[in-house]
Amino acid sequence: MVENDIATAVDADRLQAISNRILAEESGALMEWSCHSIGPRVNNFVTGGVFRISGTSRIREGAYRAWSVIVKVVREDPQRDDPAHYNYWRREIMVYDSGLLRNLPANLVAPQCYAIDGQVDGSVWLWLEDIPHEPRTWEWDDYRYAAGKLGEFHAAYLLGEPLPEAPWLNKQWMRSWIRECIRYRDALDPQTKAILISDRRTDSLIQRFTRLEDSIREWLQVLERLPRTFSHQDVYEQNIMLDAAREEEGKLAVIDWQFASVSGIGEDLGRFLGLAVSRGHVPIDRFGEYRELIISSYISGLKRAGWDGDETLPRIGCLAAFALRSVWEAPKLLKKMAEHPDSTEWERLFSVVEHQLEAASEVERLLADRRRNHDAS
Repeated sequence: MVENDIATAVDADRLQAISNRILAEESGALMEWSCHSIGPRVNNFVTGGVFRISGTSRIREGAYRAWSVIVKVVREDPQRDDPAHYNYWRREIMVYDSGLLRNLPANLVAPQCYAIDGQVDGSVWLWLEDIPHEPRTWEWDDYRYAAGKLGEFHAAYLLGEPLPEAPWLNKQWMRSWIRECIRYRDALDPQTKAILISDRRTDSLIQRFTRLEDSIREWLQVLERLPRTFSHQDVYEQNIMLDAAREEEGKLAVIDWQFASVSGIGEDLGRFLGLAVSRGHVPIDRFGEYRELIISSYISGLKRAGWDGDETLPRIGCLAAFALRSVWEAPKLLKKMAEHPDSTEWERLFSVVEHQLEAASEVERLLADRRRNHDAS
């Protein structure tokens, strides 16, 4: 959906009612408004667009007040109509409709939902709070703070905050995501693979990736046995609304709850790390430093909130979730290399996948250590 389409479809009376709710006014009169797209160029399959509508209303005694609201258009998708699907098209609608996000623990803040409107084309409009934030490049301390707050948030559920129970809330998010990755990814033909493995570095990567794929079933069982917590599953720079004033109050605002799930400790963090690296926000030559910053800050957040469990558990959850991103990114890398063998554009992705597979090796070591300790006891 484009700006002109949504602007034409907006009902003025409905917009006035919502603007009055934002302003906490009963009789404000809508004077003028405009609409602009603010979403990414490539939307989620079930997202038809994200728009900011800004306007001015006349209130009591002739005064004027400005307001803004976010409209997220959710597309009906029959291919993602199963609540067990990681990207179930109605999930975020249900999350907001349930009130689940109104009073989150650990000062985590989600947008207020002013209204949920079904449309004649089957789509649904979410009218959401326009949360103020500072659009800037993330710095070292931003990752420290965000990972720490995520740890505090997860600790609340590990320490007794009731886990949400709803049929639309995914409880096997990673299993569903991997199933879809395997379904849609590109497979290499034997001839192309033979050419690629003639390079020693590429051959090593393919061998390590094959070992990881052989472990997927076991790893998913491991992740699903980890202590459970309410998770966002799409925490990364674009969905975290940085704001110095909120940070002073110990708060963290997070948007886009489409992937909400009950997942294992650390799993959410692994996705955060993976997206930060894959999307180029974290410098690849400093990956090791950022990885340890994010993991250690998360564990510190868990401890600040009172969790005193086995620290290898969040590390396993994080590194396994991070490594499993290679299920999508390794085939994508190999396809790029096959199609453009003389290009260097895939070099960064090669490094990312290598880091993912190094994390896989660390997970195997951690799991082996746990098995040995268990046997010894």
